[in-house]
Amino acid sequence: MVGKKRIRRTISTALALMVLGTGGSLAGVTVPGCGVQAQVASAAAKVKPDKDGYVAKVTPVEPQTPLDITKLSIPQSVRTADAQATPKTVALLKYLSAVQDSGSILYGHQNDMHCKVGKALPSDSDTYDIVGDYPAVVGMDGLALTGNELELTPAEKEAGLTLPKKLAKVAIKADRAGAIVTLSCHMPNFAEVAKRDKIDGRYDYRGYSPDHVNGDVVKRILPGGDLNEVFNGYLDLVAEFDSELQAADVPLLFRPFHENTGSWFWWGAGHATPSDFIALFQYTEKYLQGKGLHNMLYVYSPGGGELKSEGDYALTYPGSSYVDIAGFDMYHRDGERGDGFLEEDFSNVMDIVSGFAKAHHKVAAATETGMLVGNSALARTHNGYKGWFLDAAKVMEKHHMAYFMTWSNFDETNFDQPYMVSDTRGHEMINDFIDFYNDPTTVFAKQNLDYAKLK
Repeated sequence: MVGKKRIRRTISTALALMVLGTGGSLAGVTVPGCGVQAQVASAAAKVKPDKDGYVAKVTPVEPQTPLDITKLSIPQSVRTADAQATPKTVALLKYLSAVQDSGSILYGHQNDMHCKVGKALPSDSDTYDIVGDYPAVVGMDGLALTGNELELTPAEKEAGLTLPKKLAKVAIKADRAGAIVTLSCHMPNFAEVAKRDKIDGRYDYRGYSPDHVNGDVVKRILPGGDLNEVFNGYLDLVAEFDSELQAADVPLLFRPFHENTGSWFWWGAGHATPSDFIALFQYTEKYLQGKGLHNMLYVYSPGGGELKSEGDYALTYPGSSYVDIAGFDMYHRDGERGDGFLEEDFSNVMDIVSGFAKAHHKVAAATETGMLVGNSALARTHNGYKGWFLDAAKVMEKHHMAYFMTWSNFDETNFDQPYMVSDTRGHEMINDFIDFYNDPTTVFAKQNLDYAKLK
């Protein structure tokens, strides 16, 4: 339930600073008056965590206004990879093209509206729990289509609902809330799928095996290969999901075969030649369009860590007739302010991607990023860079990224974004996240332009 009431107390700024100065917790603070925001934001840095590591929510969430269409340079025309793209899909590409040069950046979060940590709260989103708004971009993954990140209740099964249709309901709700929907696919190893018994005559795609790199999968799922039928069956699940979106006039940013410059997935550099990868990307796109689906913008997103030049980026580029968004995936590990990552390594990769995007008339985006602790996601406590979200957004905006997306929140041991545990307390970075939301350069769902009007 989204429309929940929040508990708030109004006290004087002096009292707020006094309580915080003595190390006490202050919950739900809203202090009216001119110039208060800067004082309270400064005070938020002094909040000490409770014994369980959570902190009080003290930074007020400021009302945000939608992007001003008169301040965006909307292109009169754009060329979509799909020549038959629906009008709203074309309008979305125009919008993203304008945003990347606007001085603003859209924030995205994976699985935001169907996976969350703050399960004690009634909303469907950790982002909504913190700021009363959804991300501007809501990510989903093909794992939900196979039952790994989404489940059907007994009643839903009895009613004949399928996983693709259930996920489509989440996507349509996100669109209606003002968000843009994107789908990545951690596809199973189809060589392993082929060995399993079918269920009701259909291949069993359950489980997680994209990191099982055996079986020469890429060559075998291409036309003429012995696994092509198995692969097509998986694409049919994507088509079932997307057909629901197209019927509801919801565009989709489709991002298959991500991080292919690494070798940790079966479609990666160590397991597929550049020509085979390109053929696979192009085949996938043609197959879905052959199903009558024309509401997709196609996203190419290699891993950023392997990119040293535009030549590296171009090596497996599927071609300008098959790509709408030039993205990349890259994470900040064990980040600390001033460690040089954002200003050097990250910025260097963005220079490569934005330069390539500009030269090929594509939209640039940081399709997956975030701060990781070790090989995991954010830490429960003692994160070294609490202001990462806003600092990273500022750097990405300067490099003309249209949007960036952090990964999913699953539970308290695996999350990439702060979360609330009650109306008044949450992860140690919640107040920094509110600063990020309040900043005029960042865009969430309510601030997204109603881009359908750009038709």
